[in-house]
Amino acid sequence: MATPGPTQVPQEILLAGAQEMIHHRSRQMEDIINEINRELPDLFLTKQDIYILLSSGTGAMEAAVSNSFNRGDKVLVVSNGYFGERFTDICTVFGLEVITVSSPWGTSVNIEEVERAYKQHPDIKGVLTVYSETSTGAVNDVKAIGSLFRDTEVLVIVDAISGLISHELSMDDWGLDIVLAASHKGFMMPPGLAFVAISPKAWKVINEIQPSTYYFSFKRFKKFYPMAPSSPGVSLLLALKKSLDLLKAEGLSNATRRHARIARATQRGLEALGFHLFVQSPHVRSHTVTAALAPSGIDAALLLKKLNKEYGLTITGGQGEFKGKMIRIGHIGAIDEIDLFGIFGIMELVLTEMGYQVQSGISMTALSDALGGGVIHHA
Repeated sequence: MATPGPTQVPQEILLAGAQEMIHHRSRQMEDIINEINRELPDLFLTKQDIYILLSSGTGAMEAAVSNSFNRGDKVLVVSNGYFGERFTDICTVFGLEVITVSSPWGTSVNIEEVERAYKQHPDIKGVLTVYSETSTGAVNDVKAIGSLFRDTEVLVIVDAISGLISHELSMDDWGLDIVLAASHKGFMMPPGLAFVAISPKAWKVINEIQPSTYYFSFKRFKKFYPMAPSSPGVSLLLALKKSLDLLKAEGLSNATRRHARIARATQRGLEALGFHLFVQSPHVRSHTVTAALAPSGIDAALLLKKLNKEYGLTITGGQGEFKGKMIRIGHIGAIDEIDLFGIFGIMELVLTEMGYQVQSGISMTALSDALGGGVIHHA
């Protein structure tokens, strides 16, 4: 499986989650949660506590909105893809007035446009954006956005669900107020857990607001911390403990560099096969997923179907208007160099079966060149 989420789950993490059930209010569980809570802030580069939600990433997005704003508040959504648009949808459901700064899919939003929108709407209460836009493989400059609003009362809320671990992110230094993540991305876990980091600036606002949610109330999470206010996903927490052990052993900076290395190799391999990278600017390309338009004459939907049905390889297609036109290769989590050679070997084979003229081994050469001729297996 080479998708941007869910991702491949290492055997050690699968086995950790398959351990015998323990009671969620036991001393043993408390010790495990305390270990987890000591490790999580290091991945966000923050001194703040991280709150664990039994939820998907979208649940964390909804939680951030429902805890941070009152109905009728004005917010700015910075959007360059499907998940930026999801922030708009969530804000609308909660009765917020949404101002949008958007850029075409496959590009990064211009920070000058964000600043211009703020000058036009100085009464906004928050800015919501996606770090790594999984629908297109483009990243936004959340560091610049954080800097722009650091000395204001505006909250900066970042969906880093597919950006954490795979990209550099420093919550405290960058002035980010609420950062969201999820288990089925860089954590190499099954879906089911979401993570929320909250700055003191954000807590000041949250404490003054009556949340429009009970289950996701940040005040409840803070009251019960370090334990969960409701029954947690015990098996997922056991898997998370193993995930954090593996990430700590590798080192955060090494994990980030590994993702960048795999991303570059994936891009070179696709170009060698005649695919057109959707994100034109190299510095805007995500380390999480690479989106590409199929060569002329190749039906992307049929390609994906054949890869899955005949060879057991799952790669995702485009979202929104690019459904059926685009493929997206996920390279977040436990994907390594050896996996890439297998993925592209199968792609060459299927493309040939579809009548596309492919020079045998051309993507293998591109991968090898991009990887510097070396292959390092990530356990």
